[in-house]
Amino acid sequence: MKILIMVCCLWCCTLTHAARDWFNVMGDAADESVNTIEVDPTPVLITGETRIMRVRVSRSQDRVNRDGIAYRSYVSEVLFDCPNSTARFLSIDYYRLPAWKSEPYLWREYSPTEPRWMQFRDVEPNPYRRIIRAACSTSTITNN
Repeated sequence: MKILIMVCCLWCCTLTHAARDWFNVMGDAADESVNTIEVDPTPVLITGETRIMRVRVSRSQDRVNRDGIAYRSYVSEVLFDCPNSTARFLSIDYYRLPAWKSEPYLWREYSPTEPRWMQFRDVEPNPYRRIIRAACSTSTITNN
């Protein structure tokens, strides 16, 4: 009986951890045929004029990025530099399937010396400036 209770507790914790509320910027996470971009509204870290937030993207078709990495969707941590109105990827979990299905097949960390800018190529209308403005307008938010 104790084992069953422990398994149920672990299962509930996993569901709670997986259930993150994402703010939909564009697209529809349930429609794999469209480009979807979502932001986790809870910052990972706020330090002075910068903040780190999670951004996830599911593309309407298979893609290959500048580094030659094939993907269909990804979940990233992005550093927003508010005074400079820029955003660069710190790390990305790449998925072969749309809508973040299955497990990521590849993880990459990106250094500040060779930045990978958040740009959303071939997405119209491109929301990257709007996302930067929104992330940086959270000056009253602090870390818990």
